[in-house]
Formats: sequence, C-alpha cells, structure tokens
Amino acid sequence: MGAAQRKDYDRTKHPTAPNLKWMDRIKNDQPFTELSIPGTHQSVCFHGGPGYQSQSWPLYSQYEVGIRFVDIPCRHFKRDLHVHNAHIYQGTLLRDILSTSVQFLDNYPCEVILIKINKEFSEDNNNGQSMEETLRDILSSFPENRLWPYTYLPNTIGEARGRIVLVQDFDTGRDVGVPYSTFHVEDHWHVASVLHHDIEGKWNRARRNLNQDPQPLKMNLTFTNGCSVLAYPNAVSGFINKKLFAFLEDNRGKNPKPWGIICMDFPGAELVRMIINTNKLEYKY
Repeated sequence: MGAAQRKDYDRTKHPTAPNLKWMDRIKNDQPFTELSIPGTHQSVCFHGGPGYQSQSWPLYSQYEVGIRFVDIPCRHFKRDLHVHNAHIYQGTLLRDILSTSVQFLDNYPCEVILIKINKEFSEDNNNGQSMEETLRDILSSFPENRLWPYTYLPNTIGEARGRIVLVQDFDTGRDVGVPYSTFHVEDHWHVASVLHHDIEGKWNRARRNLNQDPQPLKMNLTFTNGCSVLAYPNAVSGFINKKLFAFLEDNRGKNPKPWGIICMDFPGAELVRMIINTNKLEYKY
C-alpha cells in the first residue's frame, strides 16, 4: 500500500501543486506580522521510525510547495549544530539547512524564509565555545545579503525579500536572531492518544491561538502537531490537518484576518495553498 496523499495530509516525498513565488504576489508595504505563513514542525526529522518522523517532503520540496517557516532543533556538538529529534541525529547539519535555503532564495529572491533554531538534546562538554558563538561562526560563511541582520521582525515583507530570518529559541548572552518571545505561541505538543477527546483538546488549543487577534509587534505562531507513545505524529496530523483544512475552508470569504505562522506535520499541498491564499494577494491560483 502506498503512502497517503490527500489535500490536507501528505506522507509521500513528492508534493503536488507548487507555490514557488507566492510572496511575489504580496505588495512590499504589507506588514510582516499580518501575513499568513505555512510552516513545518521539525522540518527535516525523517529518521527514527514513526514515533519520531514529522515530515516526508525534502526541504527544498517544502520550499517549492510554499513552506516559508521551518523548525530546526539542533544539538551543539563538536563545535557544530547537528539537527536532532531528541537523541536521534537526523543526518544533517544546520549549515546544510542554510545552504538549501540560500539556494532557494538565489532562485526566488522575492521570497522570505524563517528558520527557528532551538537547543535539542545534550551539549558536548568539549565544544569550547557557546552555542551562540558556534552559530555566529556558521553564519559567517553565508552571504550577508541572504541574512536578515536584525533581532526584530521585519516591519514589511518588502524589507526582507531574499533573506533568511532566524528565530532564536535558546538562551544566550546576545541575541543572534529574532527572540522566540516575539511570537504569541501555541505549542502544546503532548497528545495522549488518538481518541476523540485528546484530538479535540489539541485542536481546540490550536484553534484558540488561530483566532487570537494579532498583538502589536507580535505574530501568532500555532503548532498543530502532537504526539506521545500512544499517538504517533503521522496519526495525530492525519486528524488535525483535516480539521485545520475545514476550519480554513469555513473561514474563506469571511472577514479576512492573518493567521500568522501555522506549523504542521505532514501537510498536504492544498492545505499549504489554502493558508497562502488567506493573504492579500494580487491574484490567486
């Protein structure tokens, strides 16, 4: 039996319906915090079995389908940042994520990519430097014109086109990216089971954050993922993504509001497009 591919949920490696340059259809003066941005949770966590896998699309394919926020948990180890999910190394480094992101922006400089970095698993005590210093060393090897140089969100999308905006979710002496506290976050990830009341509990938390009116200088960030030993990520997202699709469909054509960033496990291409189309676009697909 092949992997599931629905409009709201996709466990294949080949997404349908690319959205390569969707930000190009937004006017430069559009406030950044008033965007609706599709994202993925633990964006390159493919290894460790069904209890750990969060995505199936390769990173560049995620960008092609329209994902513009990626979530990268990093272990600070041997003066480098290794992508992990708990104790499981995902076979890639943060510098690989940045290289792929720069490649995409070189091809589509009208777009903006947000990369959230958090500290995952234990540190190597022999690093000899802080995670902040290691991150700065890594960033120094990438072109400055591809990196957002400030520790606050862009005021407008036009200011940030062609750049990576780092979101910093770890403590350090000096900020390297935009602090995670800049966002109004819903990230309650523990879902005890796939029974109705547990799925509804997770969805109700996500829906409340989606309906939260944007606050000045803050942006809503809603994680729709969930898991536990009795509820694997693919099972939870199979239910939640369907609810999210129905929610967005029900709100289509009503008073438009920005949803902020919506971070998902195993999203379908049509779900990504539905989030994109809630923006103030000059034209829609």
